[in-house]
Formats: sequence, C-alpha cells, structure tokens
Amino acid sequence: MHDVLHVRFGAAGGLSITALFVANSAGGLWAGRQPALRATLSGAILLTLGALGLAAALALASPSAFIGGSIISGLGVGLTFNGTLRAISAATAAKSRSEVFSAAYVVSYAALSLPSLAAGLAAPSWGLETTSYLYTAFVAALSLTAALHAGRRLAATPLTVRETVWKRNRHASHHRTRP
Repeated sequence: MHDVLHVRFGAAGGLSITALFVANSAGGLWAGRQPALRATLSGAILLTLGALGLAAALALASPSAFIGGSIISGLGVGLTFNGTLRAISAATAAKSRSEVFSAAYVVSYAALSLPSLAAGLAAPSWGLETTSYLYTAFVAALSLTAALHAGRRLAATPLTVRETVWKRNRHASHHRTRP
C-alpha cells in the first residue's frame, strides 16, 4: 500500500486485508445458497477477476481499485472454498471423511502459504511491484484453470442430477441448522 500504491495512511494495509477477509466470509455464506459446483465455478471466476483487478490497481496505482480487487478476490475465495468443501463432503463416504478433509486442509494451506513465501523471497531481488504482478498472474492463471474445469464439470452434469443433488443437500443442511 505504501510503496506501490503510495498510500500514506498507516492502517491502509490492514484495512485492505480486512476487506479481503470480510468478503471471504460473505462469499462463504453466499456459497451456501447455491449448489456446490456452481459456487466453486462462481468463486473461481470472481477470483480470476479479482486478481486481474489487483494487477490493474497496481498498474494504475489506484488504492480504490486495489480495495475493489481485494473484495472481489475475497468473495471468490469464500465461494470456491465453501463449494469445494461441500463437493468433497458429498463425494466422500462418512467413514473416510475426516481423513479426506484433513488432506484437503493441508493442500489448501500449502496452496495459500507456499506462493506467499515464494513471493516474499523473490521481492528483494525482483522488486515488490514485479513480484506483485507475477503473484497476481499466478493466482489468475490458477483460478481461470479452476473455472474452466468447474465449468466443464457443470456442463457435463445433467440438469436433473444437479437439481436433485441441490435439493437433497439444501434439505439436509436446513434440518441440521434447526434447533
């Protein structure tokens, strides 16, 4: 925020992270209102657009575009993560669900932390701005790949199967949350 976007307000970086995480939570809640695969697809598309928005914000040195890109990215992460976990849950037998979810969380945390660590190591050599462009390009490429994959899966799933699974999952989650 300070070096690339030239924002002198000390809390700006923390506020941008807050916007990302609040949007992530909202995306997770939004995902519960749609079928898992559609949530995953919507999230991957939003994450791609958010990463491109962040890159544009860096190129334009626009703090408001940066916050907008953070919010769009956060929504995408929340949708994708919630949709993916629900899809894993639906495809996994109850007996092995804990092992599968443990593996999913390990992969998820590695996917979040390793690129960030690599960016942190690259920034002193390549500069913060170049590293940021590479990082957002990496995120956009991965999320676009995920969107294409989810889109193909959604298109290949017959509508009647999607509706049946959605209604069954929606009915089951409704009864679980009631007191």
